[in-house]
Order: sequence, then structure tokens, then C-alpha cells
Amino acid sequence: KNRPYDQLVSDLISNNGLWTDTPSVNFYTVTIDGNQGQPDPIRLAARTTRAFLGLRIDCLQCHDDALGTMELGDPGQPRPGTQEDFHKLAAGFASVRQVAAGLQDTPAQQPYRYKFLGEDQERIVPFEVPFQAELVPSAGSTREKLAGWVTHRNNLAFSRAIVNRVWAILAGKPLYDPIDDLPLFGNRPPGLDLLAKDFAEHGFDLRRLIRIIAQTKVYRLSSTASFEVTEQQESQWAVFPQTPLRPEQVVGGIVQATSLKTINRDSNVFQRLATFSDIGDFIVRYGDAGEDEFRNRSGTIQQKNIMMNGKLVGERTQANDLMVNAAGQIARMAEGDQQAIETLFLVVLTRQPTPEESDFLVNLLQEAANENQRTRVIEDILWSLFNKLEFLRNH
Repeated sequence: KNRPYDQLVSDLISNNGLWTDTPSVNFYTVTIDGNQGQPDPIRLAARTTRAFLGLRIDCLQCHDDALGTMELGDPGQPRPGTQEDFHKLAAGFASVRQVAAGLQDTPAQQPYRYKFLGEDQERIVPFEVPFQAELVPSAGSTREKLAGWVTHRNNLAFSRAIVNRVWAILAGKPLYDPIDDLPLFGNRPPGLDLLAKDFAEHGFDLRRLIRIIAQTKVYRLSSTASFEVTEQQESQWAVFPQTPLRPEQVVGGIVQATSLKTINRDSNVFQRLATFSDIGDFIVRYGDAGEDEFRNRSGTIQQKNIMMNGKLVGERTQANDLMVNAAGQIARMAEGDQQAIETLFLVVLTRQPTPEESDFLVNLLQEAANENQRTRVIEDILWSLFNKLEFLRNH
């Protein structure tokens, strides 16, 4: 529907209701564990600033910023962050409670209290934002005011955070790293603020942002070059960075490459249901890096094990006697060994094999003693292609 991004985030921060009818309230319910059966204001404050403002202020939960690594305040008057900054923001979530009717604002509850470092007892902490307080709306509930401040057009931290994240999703690495620790003041990549201002000025339109990024010269660069590519070249965007695909991209590629027809929302419902559980199980086992998705670039031992020994890859690369999958059809219907190898490369890597690859693999097929052995070789080649870094990386 192309709903503006500020509306989506505002719903997450300010909505009430049951999680079944109003899914956005799960932003709160996911923090309920371990907090007396209620949403946790401290976890919510940390997640809100990291996800929506690109600021890692949760280090202020226990003490003031003594190292000068977290500047807050207003433009022209930056100051070190304090413990009060964090807990005054957390106070914005204190009124929300899980009741029989779902998530609700209950202002009659006890106000937010906290015992600060060096003090003897708890004290009431009022809701305040740690910078640009003039952007807080004058009307509405506390959470509505908080949502209005976070998503305000002039709160460029909000626009910067999502621009940096969308760039990272498209290019595999953010403009500024770490993705959730953007400086509020000081040096940032010049393109980041340019895109952030454009995003805010054009109604927080995510489609427009994606189109703009996709048209940049940086996005259209190759990952190969005439020189030896180093991390320095990638960090300066001289080449397109080679980065691991996300779990849902890996399993999506495997499923599509081994199917005879494209599987999408227009596919037969039984075909979609048949792949649904396999996909979900693969993503869980492969492991979602979560907040660290743009940091681990080499993959994990568990991910390599799932690709080499996992159920989905093993079953999907096995030729079916009814020829209802790619391996079965290629084994039975390819017009010769050369075409079989070319088709395997096209369905998995969307390219032709090099002469060296082709000669080596055709020779393996020709050494097969019978049709069954030849089919096993085709299965092995398909399995090997799925385990190539070329398949597992965005380049």
C-alpha cells in the first residue's frame, strides 16, 4: 500500500489493542517476559532508539556517559548523555499495560520510578526526550507524543536511521557502521544526510527511497575489478561489496532454483503450503543474525552445516522419479551432458559455466557407468553449486 514510513512507526509506538487484531502492539508484547507480565519500559526505550533513531543510548541505562561517546542535546549545544536522559525517555512507556482487552494506556498506574547511580532511593522520573524537545506534540497521550517526536519531519535522526538501514538491505552494508549507533552530531557520510532530508521532504516514501538508491552509481557497481579487491575498496564504495544473503534469501533461492515453476502468491495454494514449513524450519535452523545482520560477513559454522547436511538442501537436490523437480528433469531431459551442466548453472547461478568448469563437470558425467550413476552425479553437482559462495552471497 506504500504507507508512509512515519505512519508505520507511529502505529508501532502508540497503538492499543489485542495482538491478534492489532499486530503492531507486538512491538510491546515481545518485551513482556521477565517484567511482572507487563511491557518493559527499559527494553522499549532501548529498542525504540536503536531501531527508529539509529542511536545506542541504552549504555546510559546504568550510568552517565563518562567517555564522551554519546552526545545528546540540541544542534549547536551538544552535551554528554546522562542516565536521566535514558530513563526520562523510558518513562514515556510507563503508562502502557497488558490487560484483558489487550495493550492499553492506563494513566492511573504508578508513575515511572528509578533509583539512579549514587542515590539512596527511587524517585519519580517524568517523561522527557533527550534532544529537540520542541518537536514533541502538545496534545495526545504520552505515547502519542513520543511517537510524534520520533517521527517528526525535522527529527533527522529518524530519517537517517531508516535510510542507512534501507541502504544496507540493498547494498549489503550500511553507509554508516554500526547501523544502530549513528552520531547525532559530527561527521557522517555526506550522502546519508542528503538522502535523509529528501526522504523527510517527500513524505517518508520508502518506494521513492529505494528507487533513488537503486539509481545511484554506487549501487550499480560490479563486485569485481581489474585490481585485487580489499576491504578498503569496499569501505570506500569503489566496488560493490560482496555480502552474505539473509536466511530468507538463501532458502528462497534454493526453493525457486529446484522448482519447475516460479513459486509466488499466484501459485497453487497446495504448492505454497508444501514449501511453507520447509522454509520456516530452514530460517530457524540457518539462524537469523537479527540486530547483527550486517556485521557477520563470513557466515557461521551452523550455516555451513545446514547447507551441506541439512534436510532442505538434501531433499531439494535429489532427483525425483516423477521429474517434478529441477534435478529430475535435467537428469532425464537434457540433450546431452553439456546442456545438463549449462542448465544446472543457469538455474542456480544464472550464468553459463566457464570452459574449465564445463570441461571438468562434463567429464564427471561421462565417467558415470549407467543412468542411475549419472543422475547421482547431477544431484552432487546441484548440491555443490548451492554450497558455492557465489550462490550464498549478494554481489
